[in-house]
Amino acid sequence: MKNLNQYLVGLLLLLTCVSCSKNKEKSGCLPVALIQPAFKFQVVDKNNGNDLFFSASPQYSLSDISVEFRDKLNKINILSPPDHLNSGSVDHFVYTIPQGKTADTCFVKIKGLKTDTLISTITSTTTDCGVSLSLSRVKVNKNVPVDYSKDITIVIKK
Repeated sequence: MKNLNQYLVGLLLLLTCVSCSKNKEKSGCLPVALIQPAFKFQVVDKNNGNDLFFSASPQYSLSDISVEFRDKLNKINILSPPDHLNSGSVDHFVYTIPQGKTADTCFVKIKGLKTDTLISTITSTTTDCGVSLSLSRVKVNKNVPVDYSKDITIVIKK
């Protein structure tokens, strides 16, 4: 009788493991956090390359910059100042593209300077698990678009 109980418990564990592994194979997808595409940018002096906001002696304060954009409802929003990130030794701004857009235009305004236009293009990839979005290109003013990767910081020269 003791052997029969051990056998039944072992069989139950085996069936549980097999059914759990079959369920994992059916879904095939792991939960993924929703991450909105974003890009890093910095504003530098066109003559000497010094960062106008984060250098040792910045020419502008954070209250002097804003980013205007249209959200998914096509309403104008303003970030003032834009999000700021320190990636170890370098500070820069971060602009997150509004949800639901495949292309976006934002305007970077700095007190007393000409407005800069940044156009970003989003690539959508569809798999069995869903759709993922990634930033593929960013164009600053009338310059050639830059193929974007997470290691690139867009530079705006003033």
